[in-house]
Amino acid sequence: MLSNDEPERPQAAGFSGGIAGGGSRNIDGSVIDQIKQRVDIVEVVGRHVELKRAGGALFKGLCPFHTERSPSFTVTPSRQSYHCFGCGAHGDAVQFLMEMEGMSFRETIEDMAQAAGVAIPAPDPHAPVVRRPPPDVKKAMHLVMDIAANRYTSELAGALELIQARPDAAGFQADSGRYVHAKRGIHQTTIDRFRIGLAPEGWDTLKELDWPRETFAPGQNDAATTLASVDLIRAREEREGGAAPAPAAPARKPFGFPSATRPATLAPAAAPTPPAQPASYYDTFRARLIFPVRDTAGKIVAFGGRRLIEDSSSAKYLNSAETPIFHKSNVLYGLFEAREAIRKAKRVHVVEGYMDVVMLAQYGVENAVASMGTAMTESQLQTLLRFTECVIFVFDGDGAGQKAARKAAETVLPLVRATHDIRILTLPDGQDPDDYVRTHGRDAFDELVETSAKSLSFFLRDQLLAECGGAKSPEQRARFQQRFQQILKLMSADQTLAKEYWKMFQQVLTGNEARPAQPGAAGSQAFQTFGYRRPAVTTPTRAPTLTAAESSIVAKLRDAVRAAPEVALQVREEIVGLLDPDDPAELRLQKDLDALDEAMPPQRAAEGTPEWLLARDALLSHAELFEIHRRQQVRAELQAQRASGEISTADYIRELKELG
Repeated sequence: MLSNDEPERPQAAGFSGGIAGGGSRNIDGSVIDQIKQRVDIVEVVGRHVELKRAGGALFKGLCPFHTERSPSFTVTPSRQSYHCFGCGAHGDAVQFLMEMEGMSFRETIEDMAQAAGVAIPAPDPHAPVVRRPPPDVKKAMHLVMDIAANRYTSELAGALELIQARPDAAGFQADSGRYVHAKRGIHQTTIDRFRIGLAPEGWDTLKELDWPRETFAPGQNDAATTLASVDLIRAREEREGGAAPAPAAPARKPFGFPSATRPATLAPAAAPTPPAQPASYYDTFRARLIFPVRDTAGKIVAFGGRRLIEDSSSAKYLNSAETPIFHKSNVLYGLFEAREAIRKAKRVHVVEGYMDVVMLAQYGVENAVASMGTAMTESQLQTLLRFTECVIFVFDGDGAGQKAARKAAETVLPLVRATHDIRILTLPDGQDPDDYVRTHGRDAFDELVETSAKSLSFFLRDQLLAECGGAKSPEQRARFQQRFQQILKLMSADQTLAKEYWKMFQQVLTGNEARPAQPGAAGSQAFQTFGYRRPAVTTPTRAPTLTAAESSIVAKLRDAVRAAPEVALQVREEIVGLLDPDDPAELRLQKDLDALDEAMPPQRAAEGTPEWLLARDALLSHAELFEIHRRQQVRAELQAQRASGEISTADYIRELKELG
C-alpha cells in the first residue's frame, strides 16, 4: 500500500542545510500521476538491475529483492510496473525506489519530480517544513554509520576471541563476550546477519578511528560535525546521565584533527556567526551491545544499545536520537534482513524488542521485525503492507504487552481493509518472544501462532468485553456500545468492513456472537490462509474434491493460458503442483500447460495488447485464487485427521509448516 500522507518531520537539532521538503502535508494526486507518467520504469529499474528484452516490450533480470540464479524479475513498460515471480515483489517506479533507496514516499516523489522536471506546488506557509540533507552530506552520514558499525563488530569479535582463548579472563570485554555467547546464546551467523557489535567502555573510542575525508561536513576539517549530526557523539554539555565526563586531555584532540568549534549547520549558510560551541565530544554509546538499524535499502541509519553494566544508572536500552537520516516512526528494526522471508511466507511477525527479532531469526522465524521502542505507527504499518497483507502482532504476556496490543489494534484500524489479515497474539506466562522460542523452540512458537493468534475483530471484541465487565447489565451494554462506536469511527479505509464489524458488535449485544473456530475441530481453519503462497502444497492421502468454485477458476485459467502462454510458462510449475490428475477438468488444464513446450497456441493475443494484459492478470489472479481454495481444503483435511487421531500433533504441525 502506498500513501502520500506521511507525517512531516521536525527539523533535526543542529541541522539547517539541505533541500526544503516542498509541498503541503499531502502532495496532490494529479501531480503524482504526472510525475509517474514522465518516468520510464525501465530506466529507473535499470540503474539497479541488468535488464534484457524478453520478447515484445517485456524486460527481465535477476530480482534485486531476493537471491536467484535464473531471472524471474520482469518489467512491463506499457504498464509501468515490475513483478517478480520468485518472491512476489511488485509495484511501480515509486515502490521500486522506496525499497532500493530506503526513502519515504514523500522523499521518493520529490526526487522523481526533480528528475522529471515537474514542479510540486508551493507549501502551505503554516505547514511544518522538512529539511533534507544534500546528497553528498547524506552520503557522508551513511558512511560514518557504516564505519562505526565496523568498529563495534570488531570489538565484539575481539571479546568472543578473548573468552575462547582465555575462558577465565576478567574485565568488561570478557564479561561482554560471555554475555553474548553463554547467557544470550547468540550464534556467530546471527551476529553476522544483524551486524551486532559492542561499544567499549571508553568515552572517546570513535576519535581513535581514521576518518576518511569523505566523512567531513562541507567546510570542516574533521568528521566531528558529521558524527554529531547522526548522534554517534555528543557535545560535553549534552552529557548522558547528568554527570559530565572528564574533559579530554589537551594533547588528544577530537578525532585526531585540530580542535574546532562545533558548527551550527552541516552546510554553509548565510547567517550571523554563532557563539562559540564546545570542541569536545564524547561517544553516545558506551559499554553496550550494539544493534545497527538499517533502512529497506540496507543502509545503517541508527543504532540501538543494550546496557551491559547492570549496576549502571543509565537506561537499559539507548536508541539513536532523531537525525536527518533516521526517523523512528518510519523505520522497523530487522525489516531489511526479513524482506525476503516475509515475501516467501506472505506474512510478518511484529515484536517489541531487538533481541526478540534476533532470537526468532536464529531459531528459524526469519520474518520478524520490531518497532523502534514505540507503539506501531501508521507509517510503519504502511511500510509492512507493501510487503505483505498478513501482519501478526506478537506481544509480551504482561500488562504492558496487553496495553501495547490494544494500541497496535487502534493504529491498524484506520488502514485495515477486508483484504488484510491482521492478527494479535499475546504470549503466555509473561514471556517475550525471545524467552519463548529459546525455551520451547520454533515448532512450539509456530503452533502457538497458528492456534492462539486472534483476528483483529475478535481481539477488539474480547478487549471491549473485558473493559466493560461483560455485556449483561444495561450499564455494561451501554458502555460496550459507546466504545465500539468509537472503534467504528476509526475504520475509514473500508466501509464495507466497518459494517461487518458493526454486525459483529451487535451480535454481542443480542447474545448471538460468532466465535472463532477452536483449534483441532474437524473442518475448521485454525488460521486464515489469505496472503500465504508457496510453489507447491503437500496433498493429504485423500485428495480434495474439486468444488464448483474451483471448476470455474480452472475454466478461466485455461482461457488465460491460451491468451498469455508466456506468463503461463513462468507459473506453470506452481499451478501443476496444485492439480489433481484424477479430476478431468484439472487434467485438461494440465495438458494445456504441458502443450506449451511444443507449440504456442495460434489464437494467442499479441503481447502488450489490452487482451493480452487482461489474460495475464487473469492467469496470475486465478492461479492464486485456486491455490487459496486448495490450501483451505488441505488444511481442513489435516485438521480433521488430527481430530480423529489419524495423524499425531507433531505430524500435523509439520504438515502445516509445509503447507505454508
